[in-house]
Amino acid sequence: ERGAGVSTIAAGLADSLSETGDGRVLLVKMNPESGGDQAFANGKPHCELDDALILEKRDGALVQENLYVVEEYSRGEKSPRVLPKRFATLVPKFKASDYDYIIFDMPPVTQTSVTARLARLVDMTLLVIESEKSNRETVRQASALLAQSKVMVGAVLNKTRKYAPARLPQDF
Repeated sequence: ERGAGVSTIAAGLADSLSETGDGRVLLVKMNPESGGDQAFANGKPHCELDDALILEKRDGALVQENLYVVEEYSRGEKSPRVLPKRFATLVPKFKASDYDYIIFDMPPVTQTSVTARLARLVDMTLLVIESEKSNRETVRQASALLAQSKVMVGAVLNKTRKYAPARLPQDF
């Protein structure tokens, strides 16, 4: 669902993974509504996804040590109908690359979004649910669409609040 914090979680996960070891992380921003790269101090990446998969061409995607960011939006010839086929051809390149993690910041799951179709090509999909705002039926429908893709799905409950005072026992 829009505004649930998907892009922030994807950027935070990519940033954390890039700092925890020697491994390289590629963040593929596929959500045009995610805004700028405010989570990365070095600004916007200037590298295509195809180039980020080639060692000699990926320097433009480097935003900090071990972290590469590219944008892959549905523009022009990259229509939503073409993206699943394009990604199916890129999967072998992803696997052959020297990235330890590739994280996709995808648009919300809907019947018309590319997200459910691309989810079957990745190892795991995290469904981000905004506490107290995400509609139960919308979450159920998104889960059902992802289940049809036969993908491993995890859930992240984001933006939770505590209503009990801190001095009360929190074990309920």
